[in-house]
Amino acid sequence: MTINYDEKRSFYRMSVDCHVEFSRPGSSETFKGDGKNLSANGVKFITDEKLNEGDELDVIVHPVIQTVTPLSAKAKVVRVVHDEDNGKYIVGLSMQEVV
Repeated sequence: MTINYDEKRSFYRMSVDCHVEFSRPGSSETFKGDGKNLSANGVKFITDEKLNEGDELDVIVHPVIQTVTPLSAKAKVVRVVHDEDNGKYIVGLSMQEVV
């Protein structure tokens, strides 16, 4: 019996259509990204901003549906892949604390 990689995850990932706003702690400079999926403890998004694994960020996930409250969290970058076709970065975050 083979187990699909997705089935090994602790939390199910949901595809989402949302906007991600993020900054480095203590900085007023904010950056934007397009959310791709969300789980109970993480988010994946695409951005023009180069980030590094281990970076700590203040993140706000803004749902497209205005009646849903944005999610604010302190997060850590756990994965960064540079898409050479479009020059953007695919970023995976682990949420450390919901604020």
